[in-house]
Amino acid sequence: MKTLISNYRRALRLPQVSERTGISKTQIYRLMQRGEFPLPARLSERVVAWDEDLISDWLSNRFAKAGDIHA
Repeated sequence: MKTLISNYRRALRLPQVSERTGISKTQIYRLMQRGEFPLPARLSERVVAWDEDLISDWLSNRFAKAGDIHA
């Protein structure tokens, strides 16, 4: 039996995004308002979550920019 793990996408809730990025919840929403942070998807009437891949890409880009600054 084959498993389709490669297509598995993980949804992160706000506390997980904050922990993963090291950025406070308030700052995450400020960055979103300025268009500088990925937007969440509405999963239900009361639940929003971020795609883990988008958060990983955002972090990678931030680290790459930091590397450019220090080079």
